[in-house]
Amino acid sequence: MKRFIVSLSSILVASTLTLSAADLLSQAKEAGLVPLPKDQAGVEAMLKEFGVKFSKFSQEKAELGKKLYFEPRLSKSGLISCNTCHNLGLGGTDGVAAAIGHKWTANPHHLNSPTVYNSVLNSAQFWDGRAGDLADQAKGPIEAEPEMATPAKLAVEKISSLPEYQTEFKKIYGRSGVTFDNIADV
Repeated sequence: MKRFIVSLSSILVASTLTLSAADLLSQAKEAGLVPLPKDQAGVEAMLKEFGVKFSKFSQEKAELGKKLYFEPRLSKSGLISCNTCHNLGLGGTDGVAAAIGHKWTANPHHLNSPTVYNSVLNSAQFWDGRAGDLADQAKGPIEAEPEMATPAKLAVEKISSLPEYQTEFKKIYGRSGVTFDNIADV
């Protein structure tokens, strides 16, 4: 039996190696797959083509978004950041069967944390598709009791209490500065 499995494995590996890069590329094109764009203009064109709602990109906004992504003060406990459940070092997930949030609460629907990689290309967010874009999605976990458990007003107060954040939000959003919508937008 062991010899049969080894032989079968060898046949499978050999048959996969016979496909050339050109064959794989041809099959991908026939399936309707296209490469991801190489620049921001291409990304925005693709999003528009797919009807995905998105806000205008800027380098300053990306840097602020990165800070907030790793910001534990957005959680009620001050211990949980977006990266806790969508760990970029683990492929944008947390590697557990059901996400764990505020006060060590397991996801009540036994759902794991989906990857955040390329999530801007999703036409719907969350496992059930209830949010149409990333800004709407970002509000959910911050406020959800079994996740980060921070009411919108408290999130704004915490972020507004830091002068560096106030300056960055005003630079990007003008007079509106730090709002819950703007926190979710970056």
